[in-house]
Amino acid sequence: MSVVLVAYLATLALHAAFVGYVVAGTAYVLVQAVRRADDPLAATVLSRLPFMLGCGITAGVAPLLFLQLLYQRRFYTANLLMGPRWILIVPALIVGFYGLYLAKHTARRRGLVLGAALLCFAFVAYAWSEQHALMQADGAWEAMYAAGQRVYVAAEIPLRFALFAGGMAALFAAIAAWSTPLRRRLAVIALAGRAVSVAAAVALGFAPAGSAFGLGAAVAVDVLGWLLVLRRPDDARGLWLATGGGVATLVAAVIVRELPRMALVEPEGPLSAGAGGAVVFVVAVAIGVAAVGWVIRTVRGAAPEEPA
Repeated sequence: MSVVLVAYLATLALHAAFVGYVVAGTAYVLVQAVRRADDPLAATVLSRLPFMLGCGITAGVAPLLFLQLLYQRRFYTANLLMGPRWILIVPALIVGFYGLYLAKHTARRRGLVLGAALLCFAFVAYAWSEQHALMQADGAWEAMYAAGQRVYVAAEIPLRFALFAGGMAALFAAIAAWSTPLRRRLAVIALAGRAVSVAAAVALGFAPAGSAFGLGAAVAVDVLGWLLVLRRPDDARGLWLATGGGVATLVAAVIVRELPRMALVEPEGPLSAGAGGAVVFVVAVAIGVAAVGWVIRTVRGAAPEEPA
């Protein structure tokens, strides 16, 4: 299971990077659309949002499969207890996905469309925060089922939601800053998001004592980098430092997030303990990488279409 756990954490971090750009980017474009501001950064972000959401959904398949394998009984029990609300995640993502396409290709009622898409993404994020907490609250399962309740209420859920919402803002800023001169504005967004996530983490007791130092050091590097960007936005060294600190913070946060429930990992059964498949996995990865490389090479080599 150790290999599966490492793969889960790695793919979850990649998924979180894409999702952070989409959610915080949608919020940023929405604010600028409401303000009717002529913002080149908003235009760039809007043009990339559908693609980044597609990447986020695709990158989310692997950690979802690993999650089901690691926490089988708890994962499925939490899903069943949440019932229709859990199933609504899929249509919410579909509405959000097409909302971004609509907002990209038409300026009519763009703020309304972006607001609806952002609400869909917020619903999905909150549902995952609730599911994460419910998986560990096995003492509440029986009473929740007997009462026919579909909503699990706990103080940690909004705090967990706020923690990752702040982290999303920092991830968005780190990715967007490499393609715009408006880095000072993104530095403000990143620092504000990091302040929210740190405050929520402290209130939540997010980091166990043994891992608090590593996560805290990563956050400190991230904040230092953005402070340098805020002071000298044209100096790439600050952006490199902020990006490196952001990556380290993301990896550390994903690990710390999983620490409390690692003891709940399902033990290997007699069939899975003796199962192989390593060779098949390596071959499949090689084929996948080769296919993606071929697609990228084909797209780059394609001649642009001539206007009619």
